[in-house]
Amino acid sequence: MELDVRIDRIGESIGVLAGRLAASGFEFGRSHTVFPGPEAGIEGAIGRIERECGALPLALKLFWRRVGSVDFCGSNPNWTGCEYPDPLVIYPPSAAIVELEEFLTDKQERIRTGNPYVVPIAPDFFHKAEVSGGMWYNISVPAIADDPPLNDEWHETTFCQYLELAIRCGGFPGLTRFPGHNWPIAELIRGLPV
Repeated sequence: MELDVRIDRIGESIGVLAGRLAASGFEFGRSHTVFPGPEAGIEGAIGRIERECGALPLALKLFWRRVGSVDFCGSNPNWTGCEYPDPLVIYPPSAAIVELEEFLTDKQERIRTGNPYVVPIAPDFFHKAEVSGGMWYNISVPAIADDPPLNDEWHETTFCQYLELAIRCGGFPGLTRFPGHNWPIAELIRGLPV
């Protein structure tokens, strides 16, 4: 399947999931960031990152351009059995620019110590639950593949495979660690294109 078609299906599925979660009584933590669509200034952000650090992977650029960002952090008090559901979060390009600014203030030292620029994708599953955790999920730059590995994410998969896994879990891939949960996954994912 072509990568652009794959990203479009992912985006369509995320949009449907956002609506179904809201209709089910799920309380999003930040309603304005749930599924806002593409952010203004995408091309400028992509261009700047690529000039400073190297090529971004095609899958991420397509996601930012066609889907935007997503933030499924929140809860439903009736859904139990999962302490860390790892809600789907993909930062907008502005988060990558903030990290780029930090990297550029100490570029030589970071390169010398083996701490290169990486694109922040999402908080880790602890931070999503407002618990101190580890490194955020990220993608290495320059890109090594159109669909690159998603670093520091516990499924050890690629960016697109992570998105598809999250969708199959109703937007919460952490549920794979908690088989005794009562979350209505079958209802949430019924008929999704992914």
